Amino acid sequence: MNLFPCTLVYVDVDASPGPNSTNRDPLSYVSQAICLNNSLRQVGMPTLTIMTNAPALVAQRLDSMKTEHRPALVTLNATIELPKNTPFYAAHFKLDLMDQMADSLPTDTMLLLLDADMVALLPLERNLIERCAEAGIGAFDISDQVFPPYGSEQVVADLEIVAGKRLRNPRWYGGEFLLATPAALRRLVPRARASYARYISESGRVKHHGDEAFISAALNALVDEGQGLIEVGAYQAVGRHWPGNNYRDMRWFRCCSFVHLPGGKALLEKEARFAEFAPDRFWRRMRVAHLRGRVRHAVKRIARLLSVERLATWSAYAVRSVKS
Repeated sequence: MNLFPCTLVYVDVDASPGPNSTNRDPLSYVSQAICLNNSLRQVGMPTLTIMTNAPALVAQRLDSMKTEHRPALVTLNATIELPKNTPFYAAHFKLDLMDQMADSLPTDTMLLLLDADMVALLPLERNLIERCAEAGIGAFDISDQVFPPYGSEQVVADLEIVAGKRLRNPRWYGGEFLLATPAALRRLVPRARASYARYISESGRVKHHGDEAFISAALNALVDEGQGLIEVGAYQAVGRHWPGNNYRDMRWFRCCSFVHLPGGKALLEKEARFAEFAPDRFWRRMRVAHLRGRVRHAVKRIARLLSVERLATWSAYAVRSVKS
């Protein structure tokens, strides 16, 4: 089974930037995709394809690169319409991307849909690829990162609202990684279109926004109907890393095939300036960013504690003043 690595770069200068994006350059995601493609080349994986609604603009950003080092470009047939201030606006168009790929991929090729703000550190294990090919879909279950902070009751409610039905075992899937055969995509896309329609019509009730909401709902519904799905996070196919977060030991990420850095976009854009991806250099910079994040987290915790202490002191003083 062959792989078709692909990422979405949707360009719209009038749309709100992603919540995790600090670079206001609408083509900053192209730089991230360049870094991702360089890392794919470094581990011997196929060239990345950028699917975009603005191929001419993206091509200009790639002009300075050697032809053999450039990502491929494909024009996205965008059909989705939604308010441009929608959180994660651009990510919604992954549904159009999957729809387009379902009808264009050869039967012996799986779509490997990746977010641009990722790097490849190791090739995907052949055994995992074969298992995903047999099941039809490989997805990244991040329920343990989503349920606790938002509350399982709220997350499950959102999934079932968008799915339009009760789900047997609701799970939340990260949008940064999806591995799917063309046949599985042709089953997933119509279900995801229906979930998307409910997601839009019920936007006032749903607390979570973005492609993960309606794609997760569709995947859950398909699994309930017997669709095979391999949870790739258990195989360390992908890990999601936030600078300073202690969710995982840093050494765990070193063994992942892909690392997603939603809070490390600037790091990836700097790495894109190099003609070749150097894992050791990247890893050193990632560790530095992580340590800085740890310091920021510690400072914020101390500031919160001091605020609580000041409030308690002021309250005690107010009570004494009233009594006197």
